[in-house]
Parts: sequence; structure tokens; C-alpha cells
Amino acid sequence: MPRPAPKARRNSLPLFYVVLGVVALGGAWFLFRQMGGGGTPATTLTPVVMTPAQLQRVPGISKGQPNAPVVIMEFADFQCPGCGDFARFSEPLLQDHIDNGTVRFVWYDFPLVQIHKNAMLAARAGRCANEQNQFWPFHDHLFGQQGEWSESNKAANLFEGYAQQAGLNRDAFATCLRSEKYQKEVSESYELGNTLGVTSTPTLLINGKKVQQTPRTRAAWDELIRQEAGSAAPAAGGATPAAPAPATTGSAPAAAPADSAAG
Repeated sequence: MPRPAPKARRNSLPLFYVVLGVVALGGAWFLFRQMGGGGTPATTLTPVVMTPAQLQRVPGISKGQPNAPVVIMEFADFQCPGCGDFARFSEPLLQDHIDNGTVRFVWYDFPLVQIHKNAMLAARAGRCANEQNQFWPFHDHLFGQQGEWSESNKAANLFEGYAQQAGLNRDAFATCLRSEKYQKEVSESYELGNTLGVTSTPTLLINGKKVQQTPRTRAAWDELIRQEAGSAAPAAGGATPAAPAPATTGSAPAAAPADSAAG
């Protein structure tokens, strides 16, 4: 009696490849949306090689008079809790000095991408806000909502909402954010920090000198700024001291003058 033919086994490989393809597409779409629309993911820095002259021209983002006798550079990371504390509690103590022309405050990006997954995207977002002359309001929103976006997988969407709340054109901001437009600038800012010996954030330099212990009171800031303003006064005979290092040069594209960043 003939044996019945064995049933053909169903080949599960096609289904496996379909599932694998869906997962791959989902991952690619997430990177496209979250990390800037394609290209370099906004979780890494771009390696840059710069001459000393090029480093002198790295732009930060500044507020205050260009000829202020005291220039404070901050190297900061938007995801850094200590930078958030500085922005909320120390930076307001400087505002009177900025308003009266004594201090120019300059932000430089120094994203700690090894430990802060959204730091690079946030730095690029800040540059996109600066493009619309709204860096400082956006800066305040980022630090004010730091706990919401720091570990979020939808940080780009949150940043777009903050931009709208800060008065920016949301569509223009989103287009900028989801591109690589400021990847190079942020990476150059980081390299400048490395050259100046920055290893942590926030790091402050005042007239080119690293601040070893950040003042914590208005009186302490007033005293430090008074000393620096005096040392920057014209010398006898009308000679003026050399301008402080790279922090005083450069200008931000299509926005407020540039001059300092930190992370």
C-alpha cells in the first residue's frame, strides 16, 4: 500500500525577512525623525580639524554690547543639570551688568554626547532658534523643560513645541532642526572648548580666564565683574589691552552676534 506523500513544510524564512524589514524601516524612520531628517544622527559630533586662526573665529551666541569690558564665555550643554541651575539661578544675576554695557555674555555649545543622548540635538535646536533671533527665549524654554525632554525619544517634537511657544516660526524651525545645518558649527564649538581646556559643563571664562569657583551670590558676581572691568580699563597713554581670546570674535548667522557656548 503506497505511503501518503509527506506534507510540505511551510518555509518561515520569507516571514522572518518581512518582519526584519519592518523593524529596519521603523528604525530608519525613527532616526530620520528624531535625529535631523537623515545624514549624521544628532547624537554624535562631527570630527573637525581647525587651525588656531580658525578656532579664533568660532562663533558663539552673545548678548550685551560688543565693546563691553567684561566678556563671560559659558561652555554648556542643554541637557546638563548644572547648566540648568546656572541658567535659572546665576545667569539672572548678570543681567543688570549686561544691560548697562559692562558685560557681554557668550554661549558656546559643549554637548556631552557620551552621557547625554539629546544634547547634540538640543544644541542644534538652539542654533536654529538663533537663526530667527530667538536663541535666548528658546534657551530659557529648554532649561525650563529640561526634565521633560532630556531622556525623551521624541525630543525633536518637543523642541518644535517649545519653539512655537517662544514665538518662532514652527515650520521653519522644524525644517532647520531636521537637517544637518548646524552640525558642523556645534562640533566646532565643542572643539574650541577642548582647545581651551574645557572638560565639564558649565565651564565659565571671564576675559579669557577660567572661573575656578562660580560666584553664588549677587554680591560675589558684582565684585568679580568690578575687578575685571577695572583690569580691562585703558592703560596709561591710551593703550588698550589685547582683546580676550576667541570668545569675543565671530557672529551668529542671520541672528544675534555670536560669541560663546558651553555644555
